[in-house]
Formats: sequence, structure tokens, C-alpha cells
Amino acid sequence: MRRSRATLAPGWAIVTGAASGIGAEVARRLTRRGHRVIAVDRESDAASQAAASLGPASIGVGCDLADAAALEALCERVRAEWSDDLRIVVCNAGVIVPGEVSDIDGRVVDLHLDLMLRSPIHLVRAALPGFLERGAGHVLATVSMGGIGPMPGSAAYSAAKFGLRAFLAALNAEVKGRGIDVSGIYPSAVDTPMLREEAASGGSALNFLGEVQSIDDVADAYERALDSGKLELYVPYSDSLSARLLSTKLGWLPTVVPKLERLGERGRTKYLATAEPHFDRP
Repeated sequence: MRRSRATLAPGWAIVTGAASGIGAEVARRLTRRGHRVIAVDRESDAASQAAASLGPASIGVGCDLADAAALEALCERVRAEWSDDLRIVVCNAGVIVPGEVSDIDGRVVDLHLDLMLRSPIHLVRAALPGFLERGAGHVLATVSMGGIGPMPGSAAYSAAKFGLRAFLAALNAEVKGRGIDVSGIYPSAVDTPMLREEAASGGSALNFLGEVQSIDDVADAYERALDSGKLELYVPYSDSLSARLLSTKLGWLPTVVPKLERLGERGRTKYLATAEPHFDRP
């Protein structure tokens, strides 16, 4: 029988991208479960405000996770300050800048890979010795349906998310049976400021093939992961079926994607019509 994740003793929980969107809601739910949250965000003020909203037991840490030196400084704090009582690592920070491979700036490519692949690997490396010593801990990450089905026009994003999925699966195989759970959350499009910006700036129409999910939908999946320790949770599950099928036949992409994009454009138009009055520009 799988150990219930609800039995994990309260302690520190680190959440990246904690100042808004999915990260903010996941941090709130972790606080309700009794954890003290280390709210990490790029801007120190935003991180501090996020922590203050969670209560006096939580702390805010400003860190540009795409900066190698800043990331290493955060990892050193994980090892030195929080390792003894760290229970949960949530790798949620993300970015997407649409553009074809021939057009996208190399620095933007590096941003995708550094933020959404390199930083999670190093944060987990910093937390793992403490998890293994106690025989308890949970690694969670906001991956994406784009980490299952490639997204032409957002190849760097897909590469980072595909890599993150592979990392989580390999890590899970390494720590299985040692008291540590590994979970990836795979949402399709989620109604966040990042999606609204992407929708308005020519991002992939594939995001809008199905119904756009809410932040609560994703946070609910996080709660299920915390309670079950399941490796992969899809939001919604129905979207994962087509994505996983397409991933087994990648040669179909040039034929299938244009047809799907035409369908997705209808969904994008509908989404923008409802979301535009509520745009929250960064």
C-alpha cells in the first residue's frame, strides 16, 4: 500500500515562482497543511510580499533562478539553513517566449533552459541529501502538457519541459523505496498572466484546443500529488491522451499540427475575448 503523503511531518517547503499564479496558490495550500513556506521569486519585494501573505512563519527569498551565481547561493542556503527541516521542494517558476528556432534569440533559449530545467535540477540536488538522511521528502514540479507533446513555435519551452519530465522520471527511479516521492503536474493551458501575454503575442494555438484550466485546478492536482505521491498528474487527464499519443508518432507533427492549430485559433479568439479585460501585465 502506498504511504499517504498526508503523513509527511510539517516543515519547510520551498516554492519557486511563489509571488503569483500557480505558485502563490500552492504556497497557500502548503501553509494550510502546516508547512512553513520559503517563497522564492525573482524580485525580492515580490517574494517578501508573498511570504507576508502566508503568515509570520514563512520567509521570502529573492532569486533570479536563471542566474548561475544566484541559483548557487540559494542552493547553499538550502544546504546550510533549511536542510534539517526541509520537507517539500516545488519547482514552479516558468517562462515562455514564443518564436521559431530560426528567429529566437540565443539568450532567450538559455533563459528557458536555465529557469525550467537547470534550476530545478540544482535545487533538488541541494535538498536531496537531507531527504535521504531522514527517509522522507517530496519533490514536485509544474511541468506542462508541452513536456509531453512538442509545441512548434515554442521549441525551447518544449525542450526544457521534456527535459524536466525525464529528470523527474529518472529521479523517481533512483529514490523509489527510500521514502521520497516525486511528482510532476502536467497542466494544459492555465489562465494566468503568462498565458494571457502569450495568447496576445502569437503563442502556440495548441494551448487553446481544449478548455483553459484555472489556477485552482492545478493547485487541486498538487494536493492530490501530496496525498498520493503519484509520479504524473494531468490537468485535465483527457488532454493528456492526445498529447501522449502524438508523442509516440512524432513524425506526424508536420501533418497534424496545422490542422490542430486551425482549431486552436478558434479557442484563442474565444479566450482573448473573455480574458482581455482582466489582463495583468507584468
